[in-house]
Amino acid sequence: MPLQRFAWTFTTILFCLFVFEKAQAQANPFETGLVNYQNKKFAEAKTSFEEALKNSPTDAAVLTNLGLTAYQLGQKSWSIAYFRKALSLNPSLPAANQGLAFVLPQLEVKEIPHQIETYELIREKFLEPAGEYSYFWILAGLIFLLGWSLIRYFGQRKRADADDLAYPPFPWIAVVAGFLGLIFFFLALAKIYDTQIPRGTVIEEKVSAQSAPGDNQLSLFDLYGGFEVVIRSQSGDWVQVTYPGALTGWIKKTSLYVTSGGSPW
Repeated sequence: MPLQRFAWTFTTILFCLFVFEKAQAQANPFETGLVNYQNKKFAEAKTSFEEALKNSPTDAAVLTNLGLTAYQLGQKSWSIAYFRKALSLNPSLPAANQGLAFVLPQLEVKEIPHQIETYELIREKFLEPAGEYSYFWILAGLIFLLGWSLIRYFGQRKRADADDLAYPPFPWIAVVAGFLGLIFFFLALAKIYDTQIPRGTVIEEKVSAQSAPGDNQLSLFDLYGGFEVVIRSQSGDWVQVTYPGALTGWIKKTSLYVTSGGSPW
């Protein structure tokens, strides 16, 4: 009898825990999205992750899972857009980095003729991979090293003068720290500047950039899904964008997903 009572109690507890977990998953759109994704219900997963994004618009994990789900649904442009947005919030997120590196080569059109700008190269190599305050921490460390080296050097010189000894070796550490400090100072300023520039990803398969906002304007060039552009200005439902190193034109706002630099409208 006690054994039966124990078994009944244990079963009841397990059932309550199961119901509680299910209720939690239903109450949490992100958890629901994960369950749907694992069960290969990608459309339902995307809906759940979109709901989770409304609740936490700056959650890089939600955006990364949206990117993965969009890829499974064949929406590569959206997938790239979500990965870029996630990386703008957390540049060191491995899943988003790997996802973006995996999807980008699969674009049918990877780029259009353009000039390679020095700033864009610096941005790709040094600014995008760095967190918002990464260079400031490095700069602070270099300033500390510079100050410590100079204080130590001039202290040794003062003692050498007092004791009539040879001067200490030239403080090359201070020179190197100062030189690197200048580099990271400008990188830190560039990072601040770059975070203020709104950029977006084209989410339509193909869109024509026009000479002016509005329908039936002169078409200047074509942009393709997954392309990243700089957002210049807005006029009604139209935005002026620049493909880095190429021309500037107007496209509909609905053709673009803002991925970095904050919302320009």
